[in-house]
Amino acid sequence: MAYIQQTGGQILITSPFDDAFKKELMSGTKSRRWIQEKKVWSVDIEEQPKAMDIVSRFFQVVEDKRPDETPASTSRLNAEPIEATSGTKIDSVLRPGIKGLKIWTDGACRGNPGPGGYGVVIEYEGHKRELWGGFRLTTNNRMELMGAIKALEAIPEKCEAIIYSDSTYLVNSMTIGWVKRWRSKDWINKGNKKVPNADLWERMLQLCAQRKVKFNWVKGHNSNIENERCDRLAESAAQKPDLPDDEGYTNVGKSL
Repeated sequence: MAYIQQTGGQILITSPFDDAFKKELMSGTKSRRWIQEKKVWSVDIEEQPKAMDIVSRFFQVVEDKRPDETPASTSRLNAEPIEATSGTKIDSVLRPGIKGLKIWTDGACRGNPGPGGYGVVIEYEGHKRELWGGFRLTTNNRMELMGAIKALEAIPEKCEAIIYSDSTYLVNSMTIGWVKRWRSKDWINKGNKKVPNADLWERMLQLCAQRKVKFNWVKGHNSNIENERCDRLAESAAQKPDLPDDEGYTNVGKSL
């Protein structure tokens, strides 16, 4: 498992020692450098797609999007989804083939693995709908994927939509083509290991095949109203009592 943290103009990579990974990171990126005092690799943000591609081929990637010591605020934990923020239910204006749908998604996990949740904001012609959900034991990456999956399941087929997410794991995997490559290899990565979250990636590809979807990365916790709203929904969902099991996580194996 490798932990990725973005700080300033760099990404920091914390991973187990793997000589093959070290050699590929050193040959595949120009800006990489080893920070001895922190025991991490540092790569300039401009080379993030290359670095993430290499890391994902060797390890399960976990994104550390906020400092562990930052406590969740009361307002974040008390968020509730709003079915129709404009007063009109968005389902009444959605139809197959429409263009211009905007979707924001986010995932959260307390413990990683631990209780997790996702939050979604769907917007079309001024109308918005919010979704959320959570699971008793899951991971942050699975909740990032689940948010996008639940959003796509909520819109008609043949729609054109843009999904905005602060998860490089989600956005890069879909835009660079890693997911289709993993599927072509029967969900086995370069290290001859099972690709984590293959059950969710398969669902994602099936949904995207029925819709025209573009994935855009947005910087998290950067005063983006919809992104912040999704974060609050995801955190709130993870706090709810009696959460269901994430069967894809517990059945496939907790190592994923």
